[in-house]
Amino acid sequence: MAASSIDWAAVRAAASVRLAMPRTPLRGRAGERLGSGTGASLEFEDYRPYTPGDDLRHVDWAAYARSEMLSVRLYREEVAPRLDLVIDLSRSMAVTDEKLRAHGELSGLLACACTSTVADTRVITTSAAQPHPLQIPEDIERVFTCDAKLSGLEEGHLPFRRRSVRIVVSDFLFPHDADALISRLARESAWLAIIQLTLAEEAEPSPEGGRRLVDVEGHGELDVVIDDALIRDYRERFSRLRLGLSRAARRVGAPFAYVTAGTPVRDVARALAAAGVVEAA
Repeated sequence: MAASSIDWAAVRAAASVRLAMPRTPLRGRAGERLGSGTGASLEFEDYRPYTPGDDLRHVDWAAYARSEMLSVRLYREEVAPRLDLVIDLSRSMAVTDEKLRAHGELSGLLACACTSTVADTRVITTSAAQPHPLQIPEDIERVFTCDAKLSGLEEGHLPFRRRSVRIVVSDFLFPHDADALISRLARESAWLAIIQLTLAEEAEPSPEGGRRLVDVEGHGELDVVIDDALIRDYRERFSRLRLGLSRAARRVGAPFAYVTAGTPVRDVARALAAAGVVEAA
């Protein structure tokens, strides 16, 4: 995939948003939340298992002496420390310049929202690639230099961190079972958001007569007649795909947003806010 040309002026003008993560304990666990502080409150709340990188000052050594299990004390203002932004870099996300540009601007907008959050943020592309640290929004441009052929979402494993906040961006135009896919993405997460990005014509194609369709992922070609009957069948399939993703996301408590390439960045930000992915900063 070629490097994306992100209109940072437009992105920053629309980027007065932050991730809309809940400020109450997530899935019954105290401490895994957003608060107004940074975890320095002295009001003890709960424990969680130790993971590499945790502050050793919060390890309960007395509990370790009893159980030989490392655990970390959590406090009232503990902030969810890990944020995994998953960017689909498969060839279908760059099938036209318009879609690639929209993908870059959406990713830039999310990068702004992520870096405005006190969290250890990484960008994940595929299970084989090393995650990229995200410290400033412009860091997102580095991931678009990767030459990914598969979305990474099609593979059995992505390098998620346990109890991480996860935001997933894809067109989801690959064979999948929505419930199984979303459940896998949500497994051991603190919070999940799903964003589907497609071209308008990928959702609402027009009759074009005889055409040769070429799979940009390298899975062959197909000669078809794109007539009214085929368009009706395709639109029904696409509607089921989007509805399936939306329902699967709702079952695991994840917001779902659908974005069409070519939508102005400010309107994209509004769509994400309406879906509950971001909120005004």
